[in-house]
Amino acid sequence: MSMRTKMLTQPYGAYHREEIHDTDDELTRVGRGTPCGEYLRRVWQPVGLASELGDLPLRIRILGEDLVLFRDGEGRVGMLELRCSHRGASLEFGKIEPRGIRCCYHGWHYDIDGRILDTPGEPVESPIKARLCHGAYPTHEYEGIIFAYMGPPEARPAFPVFDALESPDASYRLKNIHSPCNWLQVRENEMDPAHLTFLHTRLFGTQFTPVYGVVPTMEWTETPIGMLYITVRRWNDCLYLRTNDMILPNIVRVAGIEDAESETAFDRRGSSFNWVVPVDDTNCRCIGFLDIDKSLTLPGHDAYIDRMHAAGQGAVGAGDVGQSGEPSYQERQRAPGDWDAWVSQGPITIHGREHLGFTDRGVAMYRRLLRAAIRGLARGEPPAELDMHGSGAIKTYCHNTVMRVPGGRDEATERALQLAFGREVTRRVLENEWTKSTRGAAELDLLRGLELALSDRGAASGDEREGADGGWPG
Repeated sequence: MSMRTKMLTQPYGAYHREEIHDTDDELTRVGRGTPCGEYLRRVWQPVGLASELGDLPLRIRILGEDLVLFRDGEGRVGMLELRCSHRGASLEFGKIEPRGIRCCYHGWHYDIDGRILDTPGEPVESPIKARLCHGAYPTHEYEGIIFAYMGPPEARPAFPVFDALESPDASYRLKNIHSPCNWLQVRENEMDPAHLTFLHTRLFGTQFTPVYGVVPTMEWTETPIGMLYITVRRWNDCLYLRTNDMILPNIVRVAGIEDAESETAFDRRGSSFNWVVPVDDTNCRCIGFLDIDKSLTLPGHDAYIDRMHAAGQGAVGAGDVGQSGEPSYQERQRAPGDWDAWVSQGPITIHGREHLGFTDRGVAMYRRLLRAAIRGLARGEPPAELDMHGSGAIKTYCHNTVMRVPGGRDEATERALQLAFGREVTRRVLENEWTKSTRGAAELDLLRGLELALSDRGAASGDEREGADGGWPG
């Protein structure tokens, strides 16, 4: 756990700052043998794009390991340790063969599983081929992304398939962005919905639609695959619920943006599904998909995506706004994005310097879930999320719902109503009362009929879950 810095309590008091350097190694260090590194190695991680593999080997670094990625003449993808087992020459200069890869230095020939196929300079009777294997990891190619499993071979799980990536109605664009900082400060950004109001909307012009300038009611809850944030905003006569999935350990499913100008029931169409995979302790890559699912759940009740499409502006989602350092430094100072916020925290942010508040409960919950999984693994308990793998498409939960619910209540009652609304709709999503195949007026009528019950329930118990995740993170 991270040490805590002494809180400054006087103006111009920087002289009294206690300098600390604890980088919370349990969550931030990812090399071999580290607690978090071992945890991340137990699940399939994206390591590159299929389009990056041509007629030359590709040198990569993942989880602090230097590796070579290639596609051999049979179309198979191999991921081997970078240095040749013979004399240590780099296989990035190797020759791709019809089967496997051959080292440039003395011609040692490796199959994609690390078996040595040939040691041409050695005597025919040399036992090296039979006795030695080169380090290799299994790979899996899926929708243009190369994944690898870097954990114990005997514990390799089935490759996970998620419902959000199996929709015939979605169009996908690959995403691959490098950030020169620790993986955790990038990933936990998605459990911090308050930053949408300030970073993306109020402070630097509207990167998102104006409804995001409203500070929402916020809650976080655990799900079968990780956790979910629940945010509700008042916009004129509507309540707008938006949720994002955090899928343990390092995946998010981000809901598409809405403008709350038209009723939208259980819109599952997302804008991003991605992994943040550590390159090493101070670098990471965000690899995944930008997508817009074109199908509507309830005909006649369209979403922002549809209105923009009808207006000739194409599909719109949260996408990759501010997700890279491509603009100039001055441009990013004038209109910073997520990339600037997480990179500027430093190569590895110091948790002990933070002063977390009410809106940071999702970040605190995410860290607690990670610690619990990491410590469970140290006790010999495999990550619970692996139980889902191999059992069909894994259900995700993020969505948008906009409902016409007139305002005009006092502040406390309005807050209670928003909390109750978010909880009830999310409960129905988590309990499968609504699914992607749900269609027709019955579900819409059910949603409309919630208003009175939600008002009564919210007024009576609007804050019943306040602090359920530990209250103020401190």
